[in-house]
Amino acid sequence: MDDVRLPTVSVVIPVYNALPYLRQTLASVAGQTIGTDALEVVAVDDGSTDGSGEVLDAWAEEQAFRVTVVHQEASGGPSRPRNVGLDHASGRYVFFLDGDDCLGPEALERLVALAEKNGADTVLAKFVGVGRAIRPEVRQVFARTVDRADPAAVYYSLMPFKLFRRSVIEEHRIRFPEHMRISEDQHFVARAYLHSKVISILADYDCYYLVGRGDKGNITHGGLDYPTMVAQAAEMVDLVKSLTEPGTLRDRLVTRHVKAELLRRFDRRYLDADEAGRKELAALAAPYAKEWVTPGVRAELDVAERLRAHCLAEGLLDELAQVVEWDLAGRPGKTRIRDGRLYAAAPCPPQSSAAYDELCDITGAVLAVSPRRRVDRITWTGSVVALSGYAYLDQVDTDDLTTSIVLRHPVTRREIALAAEAVPSPYLTVSRGKETYDYGRAGFRAAIDVASADGGNPLEPGAWEVSLRCTAHGVSAGGGLGGALGHEVARSAERHVLPLGADGGRPHTVSLGPQDGKLVLRIKPVPPPPSRLSRLKKLAGRVTGAANRRGG
Repeated sequence: MDDVRLPTVSVVIPVYNALPYLRQTLASVAGQTIGTDALEVVAVDDGSTDGSGEVLDAWAEEQAFRVTVVHQEASGGPSRPRNVGLDHASGRYVFFLDGDDCLGPEALERLVALAEKNGADTVLAKFVGVGRAIRPEVRQVFARTVDRADPAAVYYSLMPFKLFRRSVIEEHRIRFPEHMRISEDQHFVARAYLHSKVISILADYDCYYLVGRGDKGNITHGGLDYPTMVAQAAEMVDLVKSLTEPGTLRDRLVTRHVKAELLRRFDRRYLDADEAGRKELAALAAPYAKEWVTPGVRAELDVAERLRAHCLAEGLLDELAQVVEWDLAGRPGKTRIRDGRLYAAAPCPPQSSAAYDELCDITGAVLAVSPRRRVDRITWTGSVVALSGYAYLDQVDTDDLTTSIVLRHPVTRREIALAAEAVPSPYLTVSRGKETYDYGRAGFRAAIDVASADGGNPLEPGAWEVSLRCTAHGVSAGGGLGGALGHEVARSAERHVLPLGADGGRPHTVSLGPQDGKLVLRIKPVPPPPSRLSRLKKLAGRVTGAANRRGG
């Protein structure tokens, strides 16, 4: 059982020549709202020569909470001081803070609260760059706060600036690899993720400010040379394989290293290299492309990444250069459609048609953003609500496009499809690179008659979800309309009272509008007026109640 006298969270701060940034870092720790009884700081001076160690000593004497300062000889990287900090930490949780970064005032309080709420062993703290860029795939991790996150969904965020349950770290003896000078945090965080029963994400507060130093003194500024990067990625892939079973999770984790370390170097830098340089890079990557890019991993890559990996594994250096040029040029060439599947116009399709289908199939990627759609107008005429706008499949011509409005009942799950009328929309035809896609028949008009839409009968009461489906050239995709309303469409539903049904036309309230991200057609019977007898009983009850109150 945790000793209640121990601090809630230990902040471990590795410090090496961090002035003048260190003072702001320490001020952000002293200003935490979590309270002095809950806070412990373990600062490790890793052989600083700029006076950082003396600043730590003076600061420690001024604080009301527990502060331990450890001085040691320079180790050349953050792994050793972080490990020493862990050895001295006594809190229920541990948080790593670099000596040139800062915390938001409520960061620790909010992180601990989320960990306690969810029983989380790791909590990701939203971080923002100050003079430093954050990769898009990392920013996406913090799109929303999550109580129970999938390890694969957070695996692109392998920086150590997170809250960890210290008992899990100690139980599994998780430490930073001291032979790594950069990217050492990947090893630590990956192990923490895979040993955590619950992982949470705090995304609604800026917890951590990742500061880019004006003197370019961040240890990661210079980056890694490619051989070292790939060697460390190989260690990570081995680690992932040792901690996971074959399957989707392992594939998604390995994919991260294929994308981020193995393939990322094959960009403009590869094209600018001479022939010897290209051969050297490709020879280094080829064995890993063969070993790591299994069918499961390949399915996680986009088309340009799949083609890069294929060329590397097969030793196709000229073709690899063509793929890189094609990718950097925006992947020109009109999408090909065959048997309801879509294929990229690769610059060097493999000789085997089966291999081409596997490598160049982009159906999933295209349908993920299809149909492109918008509702520009919603109008009521009696029992008929009319919708107009546009909808089309990305990268698919509209010469044979058909569009349907789909109504889905939330309880019975019944679906009713209503054909929409095509409306010319030449303004939508666009150029994509050097190619033009004809979206000239993407406009649509559709009418929903609530009195007869169900095969001549009125729609049954309920909150019908309204979506649409597009089909063109044998390809089909559907999507909701709640997030596709144009600027001129009212966000509040217009309500109508209509007689519906075969029993003489009982009044119903009918409305169409956005609700919880969906477009909802709501139909609800109007309650019948109370009978004369019920009104008399209600009046008598009021009179009796008033008399009793007066008598009291």
